[in-house]
Amino acid sequence: MIQAVLLDLDATLLDYGTPAWRATVRAVCDTLVRSAPDLDADALHDAYARRYLDHMRAGGDGAQHPPGRIPDADSIWRECWRQALDECGHAELAGPATDEYKRQRRRRYVLFDDVANTLSALRSASYRLGLVTNGPGDAQRDKIAATGLDRFLDLTVISGEVAVSKPDPRIFEITLERMGLGPAEVCHVGDSLVTDIGGALDAGLGASVWLNRSGAVRDPLLRPPSHEITSLHELPALVRMHAPR
Repeated sequence: MIQAVLLDLDATLLDYGTPAWRATVRAVCDTLVRSAPDLDADALHDAYARRYLDHMRAGGDGAQHPPGRIPDADSIWRECWRQALDECGHAELAGPATDEYKRQRRRRYVLFDDVANTLSALRSASYRLGLVTNGPGDAQRDKIAATGLDRFLDLTVISGEVAVSKPDPRIFEITLERMGLGPAEVCHVGDSLVTDIGGALDAGLGASVWLNRSGAVRDPLLRPPSHEITSLHELPALVRMHAPR
């Protein structure tokens, strides 16, 4: 019997994709030009984007950070801005750039339209809700606070705070231990077949639910989820299917 629903954060609950991120970087560059008129905003945008995307790719699909020690987001962003600004001749602006970057990101954090109603419905039905997300603790907690997600959640487990990330089943084992539940009593919902579904399957959870908002074709080389949905609005009825008859 499912007693708790675990959810991924980025691209599952939080709608902060590539367009919003690029708009964030552009806004920072445009702001910096006001204090340094000789700064080339286009060159800075490209320099920062290149460095940050290289960092993200080093972590693999959905990892949000390279293997090993997980640094905080502030230090990652600050170093990427320092390198980009040094290339553009204004390394002294790394601090202001990082502060503005955090402000601009926060302005653009929004939940998908199906999130609040779905989480409210699950809580009303007495399901416990947990968030299991990859990423630095400071960045992920800021997203949660900025969007008001914390009012729905009984538990939050972030890879940057427990030093293990999805798809490693240990992050789910940590979550289960903190909730005092067994694997069969929990399902996990996420957008990634690799990190969310793969991790949930390896952890032996009661159900794995792939949120396929875009209607993508599943890679046949990847293990199938227990269920596939295109909107979180489908989730409450799906969870009820796992209740005893």
